[in-house]
Amino acid sequence: MSIMFEPNVIVAWVVFGGLGMIYISYGKWKDLWQPKALGFTLMFFPYVVKDSMWLWIIGGILSCAIPFARD
Repeated sequence: MSIMFEPNVIVAWVVFGGLGMIYISYGKWKDLWQPKALGFTLMFFPYVVKDSMWLWIIGGILSCAIPFARD
């Protein structure tokens, strides 16, 4: 089975993609570039990271950075 279709990878895509979409809309609403950049990063980094462990580690770090991205 390919790493792309493992259940934990698909769940990570949905979780981090959802957080990214929410944070992009927050950045548009408040007209801030930091939340938009973090939202796009959360949405698109799963396509670059191939290992599921690193996917969750990097996603967790980026998700913890959300409160600090507000200006």
